[in-house]
Amino acid sequence: MTQRRLARRAFLGAAFILPVGACSKSSWNNPLSALMPYKPFTLSERGDRMVRWLYYSGKEAMLAPDALSLMGLENGGRYIPVKQLAEDGPDGRYVISLVNIRKIHEFVLHRRRGDLLIIHQCDTAFRREMSVRFPRDGKPTVITDTSVAEADFQEQLAFWFARMPAR
Repeated sequence: MTQRRLARRAFLGAAFILPVGACSKSSWNNPLSALMPYKPFTLSERGDRMVRWLYYSGKEAMLAPDALSLMGLENGGRYIPVKQLAEDGPDGRYVISLVNIRKIHEFVLHRRRGDLLIIHQCDTAFRREMSVRFPRDGKPTVITDTSVAEADFQEQLAFWFARMPAR
């Protein structure tokens, strides 16, 4: 008879505990995740605002695949559809594009300085992934000097962060 009571109590205990565990969004791999609040992996707050700003205010455009194919953004050799904003800055023309051909949002920033176009690809957390230098009468090449590429990328980001509306 005690085994029967024990089985009944175990069943009732499981009936109360299992639904709570099923609703939990914590990971089973991390035992401390139950103590931490659940935060889904989405865009950063700034990235989310930038995506919305470009999506609703940007103009639809098509980018040539030459430089973007070096970055891994390919559309079968065809032009790549983007939402784009462009403004003239103190030292050249700045352009930011929202690309969504791999089913994820990515940004492509580029700035024209005379006959040279410097292009950066970054994710929605604004981590630079690749940079390309594209002269007007030449072929695109990857910028291997990371300090120069990162400095220019940060300048372009600062330009667009200063213009992004606070929504």
